[in-house]
Amino acid sequence: MRACARVPVRVDPAGGGTDAPPFCVDHGGAVVNFAVRRHVFASAQRLKKGSGVFLWAMDLQAGTCAAQVAELRESSQLEFVKAFVLRLVPEADSLLLMTEADVPPGSGLGGSGALGVAIVAAIDRAYGRDRSALETAALANEIERYDLGYPGGDQDSYGTALGGINFLQYHQGGGISPGRLQISDDTRHALEHQSLLVYSGAAHVSATIHEDIRQSYALENSPTVRAMAALRKQAQAMATALEAGSLEGYGTALSESCRQLYNLHDSCDSAEHRRLFEALDETILAGKTCGAGGGGCLLLLTKPEQRAECVRRVEQLGGVVWPVTIDDQGLVTWNTPPLAEAQVEKICQLASGSA
Repeated sequence: MRACARVPVRVDPAGGGTDAPPFCVDHGGAVVNFAVRRHVFASAQRLKKGSGVFLWAMDLQAGTCAAQVAELRESSQLEFVKAFVLRLVPEADSLLLMTEADVPPGSGLGGSGALGVAIVAAIDRAYGRDRSALETAALANEIERYDLGYPGGDQDSYGTALGGINFLQYHQGGGISPGRLQISDDTRHALEHQSLLVYSGAAHVSATIHEDIRQSYALENSPTVRAMAALRKQAQAMATALEAGSLEGYGTALSESCRQLYNLHDSCDSAEHRRLFEALDETILAGKTCGAGGGGCLLLLTKPEQRAECVRRVEQLGGVVWPVTIDDQGLVTWNTPPLAEAQVEKICQLASGSA
């Protein structure tokens, strides 16, 4: 069989950044994030031993291959995907791993975190391993942070694996308490109706931004530390507002979170996003840059009667608009019939040609 996994991406309306060390360990953090119905997929099909290892990213039309798992280290392609195979696939085994994403790289929607969760889950299912969503998220984040050495926090992994509208609390000294917010159906429906995701086409590079933030964090009287504390406060305020059914309170926390995100470091700001905010001002109540900033998507809270006009203006400006629909399932996996030998051979040839 071929083992498949699907994971939603996330938006982070408040507290993003406070999930990353050293702040979350030194001071504790808080994040509100939503899993939304734009997905990342992975599939793993075990091949006859001696066939080799083949990795293919369908959306990127890029791949790599090796005769054995360990030899993947020699390839310069698909660095992220390789790290998961090197950790999770036995040395002597052969495998075809394919991935696909509904969002472009650099969207600010936690795509790499979602991809990591999907890969772990697909490989686990292929090998009959049983791991909870929380355990899958923790392992995916561990591979990203330690095996790959990428900076950042873990809200992407947890939010996407769990699904729903989450409040993630980070404890001083270490540890996380994830939980879903208790939100009425009326509040949820209004939130989905008034929310839009806007992609300007200006991608961000989160690793560079995280490094800028880390360097600023170490400065005496660091403005980054003050902004982090304010972001944590806004996440707490947003969680309270949503559970109370106050979209006004949610919008206030959303706007303040955007302001404090830009205060973390100059690289978090975006001239393109500010241009969009100015052009859309009459149609929205609030908005925030997603993820680490510097580009990617905007999460908007529109005025109910101005939603269609907001969409029209974004499209006139050359942006792409996606609706916001909450994904409560989070990580899901399933088995499907294996690809036919001819299909496997074709994909393996593509991966070989791209290596």
